[in-house]
Amino acid sequence: MLVLLDEHRPSRMPFFRRVTSLPFRIASDPDLLGEIYLVYQAAMHATRVAVYYLPYLDSPALRRRKLRILMDDDRLPGDDSHHYQLARAFRNIGAQLPLADEEFGSHEDLCRHLDQETAHFVHVAQRLYCRSLGPWCAVEMLSIDWMRALAEALSVHFPGFIHESYFEDCFSQRVEERHAEEAMAVTQMVLQQRPELLDQTIRDARMMAEALDGVWNNLDCIVQQAVRRVNDTEHRGLRLIVARMAAAIRTSPTVQHG
Repeated sequence: MLVLLDEHRPSRMPFFRRVTSLPFRIASDPDLLGEIYLVYQAAMHATRVAVYYLPYLDSPALRRRKLRILMDDDRLPGDDSHHYQLARAFRNIGAQLPLADEEFGSHEDLCRHLDQETAHFVHVAQRLYCRSLGPWCAVEMLSIDWMRALAEALSVHFPGFIHESYFEDCFSQRVEERHAEEAMAVTQMVLQQRPELLDQTIRDARMMAEALDGVWNNLDCIVQQAVRRVNDTEHRGLRLIVARMAAAIRTSPTVQHG
């Protein structure tokens, strides 16, 4: 499992490096930030919801352990949650959020607002989480890597971003590391009692890791498209300026002909 997940570390993906290297005029575009937010929040929402349906955690002791993880996501002090924290973090850097918080509901309703690639991830998470613990392990073990990569990439342009509660609370309290340790410990307990689940657990973990790669690839495509749009607009503007200057020179009475 550890070898598998190391092969799928999110920080290795070009999306994070590309965001870091963006010119500020592109990185600060409210619509681009909103697109990044929608894909990322939808993926996170899908996994947060799916945790409620994890199988094999039926005993009182295991239900209590799962509840502690649920509370870390959805029952923070002041009736806060990771969802609301993330939305605030993006609003604070000027993102135009395409969906209101409460529009992140069932996966069927949410997918109506998503591109095909993000909708695919939402469906994969919904399908895999309820049949084995492998996908949960994959997400929990990879989450600290992508959270740091995202926070550091956007903080190049928005220095306060990494200090938003969504990131700072998790980093300072080792929330994601604790979740990763707990997911592995609980899964090992289940597999000791039901070793026949091992192959399915590993297969589903791999599928989940591959689906996560698809999220970062999709986000990278979104950023590349934004860069192309800006470059095309600037090139058209430059050509228009040159054409106007040439026309002005041709019609200027001071220009000597022949």
